[in-house]
Amino acid sequence: MDGETTAVREQHIFNFQNLQQYLSENIPGVSSSDTFTVRQYRAGQSNPTFLLQTSSDSYVLRKKPSGKLLPGAHKVNREYWVQKALFSMGFPVPKPLLYCSDTSVIGTEFYLMEYVQGRIFRDLRLPGVSAAERAALYIAATEVLAWLHTADLTALGLTSYGKGAGYCKRQVATWTRQYSATAHQEIQSMDKLSDWLLNSLPSSDSEVTLVHGDFRVDNLIFHPTEARVLAVLDWELSTTGHPIADLAYFLMPFYWPSSLNILDTMGGLKGAEGYPAPEDLIAIYCRCRQIPPSMLEWNFFLALSIFKMAGIAQGVYARHLLGNASSPDAASFGQSVEPLAQTGLQIAESVLPSDTKQLPVDQALFQQTQRGRLVLRQVKAFMRKHVLPVQQEVAEYYVKHVGSAQRWSTPPVIEELKKKARSAGLWNLFLPAVSGLSQLDYAHIAEETGKCSFAPEVFNCQAPDTGNMEVLHMYGTEEQKKKWLEPLLHGEMRSCFCMTEPDVASSDATNMQCTLQKDGDQYIINGKKWWSSGECQKFRPHVLISRFMESLALICLQ
Repeated sequence: MDGETTAVREQHIFNFQNLQQYLSENIPGVSSSDTFTVRQYRAGQSNPTFLLQTSSDSYVLRKKPSGKLLPGAHKVNREYWVQKALFSMGFPVPKPLLYCSDTSVIGTEFYLMEYVQGRIFRDLRLPGVSAAERAALYIAATEVLAWLHTADLTALGLTSYGKGAGYCKRQVATWTRQYSATAHQEIQSMDKLSDWLLNSLPSSDSEVTLVHGDFRVDNLIFHPTEARVLAVLDWELSTTGHPIADLAYFLMPFYWPSSLNILDTMGGLKGAEGYPAPEDLIAIYCRCRQIPPSMLEWNFFLALSIFKMAGIAQGVYARHLLGNASSPDAASFGQSVEPLAQTGLQIAESVLPSDTKQLPVDQALFQQTQRGRLVLRQVKAFMRKHVLPVQQEVAEYYVKHVGSAQRWSTPPVIEELKKKARSAGLWNLFLPAVSGLSQLDYAHIAEETGKCSFAPEVFNCQAPDTGNMEVLHMYGTEEQKKKWLEPLLHGEMRSCFCMTEPDVASSDATNMQCTLQKDGDQYIINGKKWWSSGECQKFRPHVLISRFMESLALICLQ
């Protein structure tokens, strides 16, 4: 939190006592005599944002900048309106608490929302996370964007929130007008880009959904430990319009050159290690919205996004010249306008990769990452060379020992194959934290290993161990991980999962009738289990089941 905020900047200081008194009269739990601190968020170039803290609660306040403003800009009442509507449908936004139009309180309009605790990545490269988590975070963001674009405008009462059809044409006109109103010098590339956009409007400009207008990773709050979006922030530019404009703006950093590192949060991601390809994110987005992944006018939307970013940069610099900029680095934005416009022109005139457009829908929806394709090739080669040729030998082993205790032992040839697979790095491929593969990557690999009944075990990717290892990896204590997870990951033991119950269709886990209750310092598990799987030689199955269920009980109640 300390790194995200600073003392309130001189140009944004307001009467804190007036605010505290107003909130004490309108927000339950806020007292005029309580501790009350105000700090300003460092990020944000438009509406100043503040962290308010009492002795027991935290809030976030967004206000209009003071001084002369562009017509139609900084409408905080619209931000409050759209967040209130989205919160009512369960969409991840901070809960809005109140809107104040009385400028006598702090000098401008403002609104208040709840504080959301989580991770905000100011650097789009997402430093400090694994490649697998980085991909998962981008996928989560893409899925939330698709969710936004499926919102029912009528049900939310937002049919009049924007002007509807013709959004692209209006965007070109709006950002041309905004740029012209704030331009400090003539920039020919901006004029050329504006003309190109106006003459290249997409034929689908009649499509209308709710759009965010500034959808970026640094406008999202992620769960502290999970790849899940808790809140989408900064709704100043939201309206109704063409959804692909949002998607293009979100994916824009993947397309411009890495040398164009104008903004700290918008460094180029093209070709960076561990990031999902934009084509993969497009396919995921289209799958979520159940639309064909045909982006026939993708150049337009990308060029529009660059033009919009250039217009925003010009506006930030103009506010610097007026002395009411929200950020201390606003002066540097004036130098970024022309390079952005030149990049937009290059995108407008280029031929972008169109793999997604040319693939059949079913193939386009399930594209792997570069690493996923590499590992799949390795698995296929291993299967052809080592696994498939010994199927007859394995079958003969089980036939030979069908009536003896050895039928529960793993055939020696499989143990040898497991050693080879582990040496080749083809081990625990199901677990993203270990393999660096996405779930989609692994789905292709599982399809390949599924061609042979014992192949998953060769790569230590067999059920039920995979699911049990995932549970322990994500939720287990360090003691539980050492006792159960590490031996499972090393292939030194097997685990069981008991779910089937005699009276219900318990292959659907939502039907499970087994109960768990806390009784003092102990837990009571009450249920009847019908079958167990994954029986192993080294452990008595009922003991392993009992201990594993105890571990799960502790995990669930932590």
